[in-house]
Amino acid sequence: MKTSRKKLSALIDWLTIIFEGTDAYTVIREYLALPIEIFEKDYRGIQYKEYDTRYTFGQLVLFSIEQQPDKQECYLTLSGEGCRQFEKHLERNHQTWELFFRNCFSYSDSVVRMTRIDVAIDDKNEVPFFTIKELYQKAEHELYKSISQTHSYTDSKFSLNDGAKTLYIGAQKSRVRFRFYDKDKEQAIKKKLPMDNLNSWKRTEIQLRDEYATQMCKQIAFSQKDLGKLIFGFLKENLTFYTETGELFRPWERFIGSVEPLKLKATNELTTLYDTQNWLETGGILAILKGFKLLEENNALGRLQSVEELLPQALFSRSFSQKLVTHVSMLNRVDLVKMIQEQTKKAEF
Repeated sequence: MKTSRKKLSALIDWLTIIFEGTDAYTVIREYLALPIEIFEKDYRGIQYKEYDTRYTFGQLVLFSIEQQPDKQECYLTLSGEGCRQFEKHLERNHQTWELFFRNCFSYSDSVVRMTRIDVAIDDKNEVPFFTIKELYQKAEHELYKSISQTHSYTDSKFSLNDGAKTLYIGAQKSRVRFRFYDKDKEQAIKKKLPMDNLNSWKRTEIQLRDEYATQMCKQIAFSQKDLGKLIFGFLKENLTFYTETGELFRPWERFIGSVEPLKLKATNELTTLYDTQNWLETGGILAILKGFKLLEENNALGRLQSVEELLPQALFSRSFSQKLVTHVSMLNRVDLVKMIQEQTKKAEF
């Protein structure tokens, strides 16, 4: 039976995000676009971290700092099931991961950092592009080149003569780790089902942490490339398997396909005004302002206020103020800092 790329699918299977300078209500309402009333609240934190309050809605879990009035920060964690739940919510609201991440990076009320994202390709061909055992043999004979050089292998007992195999390339806590495993057998073990009830299902997964996670999410938000092309592009740039004669391992080459390599720049830069400007251009805000101006110029505001009347009332959020200060400092315009600070919201304690 011929292997087809039509039976390959891409997904996000784990996500953790830190929202700096933001309370739980804002994250739930502005970022997740959910009513806070549907979340259960209890006072649980995370070991060795300052979070003291937890909000849960199904598999969506949000931790916040609420007992330290001078500090605001939230930590969102979505497991694989949490990602599927959130996807359904996005679909109901005619939204996508792309728009969600774009809002995260562009919304001015906080600085957003992704601490981990797992992206994956599922191969559901009856005859997969490659087996986990084939890649393991390549790794054992050092017939691969990777951004992460160490590798390990596990074999969970599935039946008397078989196991659910997992190959890892990269250390557990490294910023980039590749994982290949028998998803079909994993599901059979988890649900206590015979393999006869499940079709072939092999998963290729990339676990990205810290700067790499943030940069991948920015690619999803702003590159205008679909998730599959980004995953295959990152694989093409950072992982290759070879034959004993030094040629590319043909099954891996066919799996990757003719995609443009993706090289992520792992930096520690904070979200800048360029992201916010991108959001203005793509998020429709400029069009809304233009619409208000049109109404004003044609005496059709009715009971609405003009933009000129609204602007003096507007104050910068603290995080957006930080972006402005950083920007003018880089331009050697520190004379504007005091003006920015005077138009910034004061902390409420």
